[in-house]
Amino acid sequence: MAREEDLIGSWRLVSWTISYPDGRKTHPFGEAPEGMILYTADGAMSAAIARSGRPLFGRADIRNAPEGERAAAYDSYFSYAGRWTLDGDQVRHEVTLALNPDFVGTTQVRDVLLEGETLTLSADEGTGAKARHHALVWKRR
Repeated sequence: MAREEDLIGSWRLVSWTISYPDGRKTHPFGEAPEGMILYTADGAMSAAIARSGRPLFGRADIRNAPEGERAAAYDSYFSYAGRWTLDGDQVRHEVTLALNPDFVGTTQVRDVLLEGETLTLSADEGTGAKARHHALVWKRR
């Protein structure tokens, strides 16, 4: 079982896999996503994930970028921050800031598996036969 001090620090994303009941697997940010999750000793956390190779806007003010380019940037990036606590084999992220405004005020619960310098955070999304399983693998930086 992981201890709080085992999670403190920064972690680099290795993979994000979604497994479906029919055996299918997908990678929502591609085969080589980029990401970092931080856990601080005072209980703050932050996570940011991006598809690798995102195209540049090529302009100083992104507000002048075409709507399609801005939408593509949003679709290829995910982030949130807040407070964290460890409860047995689960970490609870109390979200206070997020790219997706609907995440703010939610508690994101993740199962924790710590094996040496590899941290796997996982959770089921949905219920019953329609549930899909997210597994994010991180390496200590």
